Amino acid sequence: MKVGIVGAGHVATHLVKGLTQAGIEVSVIYSRTKASAAALAPYAPAAITTDHPDFRAQAPADIYLLAVPDQALPQLLPHTLFPARAVVAHTSGTQALELLSSLPGVETGVFYPLQTFSKEKEIDWRRIPVCIEASSQNAQETLVHLGEKLSDQVVLMPGEARRHVHLAAVFACNFTNHLWGIAQEVLQKAQLPVNLLEPLVQETVQKAFQFPPFTVQTGPAQRRDENTIAAHLQLLAAEPQYQHLYQVLTQSIQARQPENGPVSGKQA
Repeated sequence: MKVGIVGAGHVATHLVKGLTQAGIEVSVIYSRTKASAAALAPYAPAAITTDHPDFRAQAPADIYLLAVPDQALPQLLPHTLFPARAVVAHTSGTQALELLSSLPGVETGVFYPLQTFSKEKEIDWRRIPVCIEASSQNAQETLVHLGEKLSDQVVLMPGEARRHVHLAAVFACNFTNHLWGIAQEVLQKAQLPVNLLEPLVQETVQKAFQFPPFTVQTGPAQRRDENTIAAHLQLLAAEPQYQHLYQVLTQSIQARQPENGPVSGKQA
């Protein structure tokens, strides 16, 4: 089995590393700039690097994974040419499988790893769910086989379910990370060490997987502690965008809690 990687960003980087470590040959790496593709060459010694999206004659692969940003896919596809009968899959959480239907002579699919990727941070592929959708039985079997080489969690998932998973992931990961960034900024401006938050954050994440999160909500919004809320808003007076976000989240928490409901705790 040979795999071609289209893209050179965060997802592509970890795919190249993970596939190579799993003993799968990455035969070609494409990027719009040759330098970006070449930067991944050390992780896949057998790979050809290229900035030409005609893959028919340069190190043909059995599977091509399109690991490019969602907004780049529609612009990329009209310029790509793949070997006949190859399986071509995008890695998007939101784009439809049908987006690839215009590609001639190939079978298509989705190979969506449910994880946040940064080039600087190594990841454990065995723990990452890989969501699969395919246009044919052969493409499905091929992508499942590839997924199982990387991960212990390979899930067949139609597009509508995948989009819901991606939405949930944005709340759980992207928005949460942004809030942690704001929290660190608050501490830094007060000249306080950011690692003060580490035990609290770790406990919050662990508890979220032990109990339904809404049932263990804590904090001034849940307690309807208007004095504390007002004090926090005053501290954010110089940051109106954060002040507004605080108010929106407070209202959302209170909308989930009964007026005189049980108080889960007093911390934070």
